[in-house]
Amino acid sequence: MAMKAAKSPLDKVLGRLDDLDQVNLGILVQRLARERKLLETVFDVIRDGILVLDEEGIISYSNRQGRRIIGLKEEQAGKVSLLRAAPEIARALGLDRKSNSSVAEVVVREMKISYPDQRYVRIYAVPIDDNSSKQDDRKVGLTIVLTDVTEEKVNLEEQLESERVSSIMDLAAGVAHELGNPLNSIHIHLQVLQRSLEKKEKVTPKSKASLSTCLKEVERLDGIISHFLKAIRPTTPDFKKINLLSVIEETVRLREKELSAKKIKIKMEAGAREPVVNGDVEQLKQVFFNIIGNAIDAVPENSDIRIVTGIDTDHIFAQVVDKGVGIRKEDLPHVFEPYFTTKKDGHGIGMMIVHRIVRDHGGDVGIDSKQDAGTVVTVRFPRKSPQHGLLESTNPEASS
Repeated sequence: MAMKAAKSPLDKVLGRLDDLDQVNLGILVQRLARERKLLETVFDVIRDGILVLDEEGIISYSNRQGRRIIGLKEEQAGKVSLLRAAPEIARALGLDRKSNSSVAEVVVREMKISYPDQRYVRIYAVPIDDNSSKQDDRKVGLTIVLTDVTEEKVNLEEQLESERVSSIMDLAAGVAHELGNPLNSIHIHLQVLQRSLEKKEKVTPKSKASLSTCLKEVERLDGIISHFLKAIRPTTPDFKKINLLSVIEETVRLREKELSAKKIKIKMEAGAREPVVNGDVEQLKQVFFNIIGNAIDAVPENSDIRIVTGIDTDHIFAQVVDKGVGIRKEDLPHVFEPYFTTKKDGHGIGMMIVHRIVRDHGGDVGIDSKQDAGTVVTVRFPRKSPQHGLLESTNPEASS
């Protein structure tokens, strides 16, 4: 004996419609309306976007998140096709084709869309069959669930970029270390040669001068490598309460020879007497050493470089302002990338190191620049310690 197919709740309700009088029918309609409103409220608060298409590809229903993702206005529901509202998604689902057979299966896809703004979405589309039609010409609607995975994607890309930079730095450190060994050997042999020549009477002053220059250059290269290794090897900051103004002034003194050679004046504009931050003195010196060095390279002789310090609601900041050659608009996004430089003799790691150190201090660094007009580099540090408010707990007045 054949089993009867189980009826759905909707089938049961529809089967009883003929038996309902006008009052009970009104009550049933009100109940269904309340339940629809409840479901719509639930759908509007979930984080995924939901779109329901009819057999013609028209968006018959959309929740709030779904409309936000594709830039659809609420009053457009039931009037606009997905192909018109979100052509990128429609094409990914094959809705741009004449036949809708391509969507009569579950589709899972991740893609980047550009409208209404650029974002990454994960698409889960399930067909809705109209079982009342004949098998050969059955109409197929579609339920689409859209998940915004932009933040997840960006975080992954940042992680990959961080790993890439770390790998480059490890490679650079290894190369620098290997260069140090032959330099030491050259230095030793040059010293032996110098002592040997000094014992001979026929050594010309020119030969002595050349040998002395070689020794000095080897020592200079050794110093550059040591400084390079110290700069690129990430170390945990030794946080202490320090006066940012004092750190900058000390760093300026380290650049005195270059400043004097180009007759550049540093103008300090202190917006606060004691801009106290919690940081690593040596690492912050490295930050301003690099930034001021870039400003020196950018400006002509007899120029001024302004260094402005101050405090706002949440940050202690320092700005290095120059009226030098500036940076092209297309180059600005690449300034913090490893080995990117606009200088002929630049190595392209200075600003990357600046970015890493400032980030490790819980701060941020920004650059505003215009070609042939100048550059402003702004470094901000939080008034609260990056180590769980250590500064406030040790000295409540430090952030006032």
